[in-house]
Amino acid sequence: MTTATPGWTHQALLAPAMRRFALLVLVASVFMPRSGLGVDLCPLHHATGLPCPGCGMTRALAAMSQGEPGVALGLNPFVLFVWPAVVVLALLAFAPSSVVRRVEALARSRDAALTRGYQVVLAAFLGFGALRFAVMLALGMRFP
Repeated sequence: MTTATPGWTHQALLAPAMRRFALLVLVASVFMPRSGLGVDLCPLHHATGLPCPGCGMTRALAAMSQGEPGVALGLNPFVLFVWPAVVVLALLAFAPSSVVRRVEALARSRDAALTRGYQVVLAAFLGFGALRFAVMLALGMRFP
């Protein structure tokens, strides 16, 4: 059994480029229409009408940023993990380097727990996606 390189996840998430990207996503989500962009970003949904695990996340982020948490949860419940992470990372884009270093040190000190948490959320995300796909396929439903 192989294990992840210690710290790879929080190092990737806390990287300056990721913090700037989170800021861009957060700002865009405030102005993005909750009905979507008018273009299907998901190749699986485009081809089948069925959702992947991430389907609805763009609209869910917009709904959360625009004060519609109920709508957001209906689109993709994993917005409860993604939106707060985007907000924190976006705030860290403005934080002084001393604050970022303290956050990095805290993440390093909790590396095993963070890695396990990432693994659990990822497994739940993929399981949710597979279940949602199967149910919609079985019921002949299309994802909005």
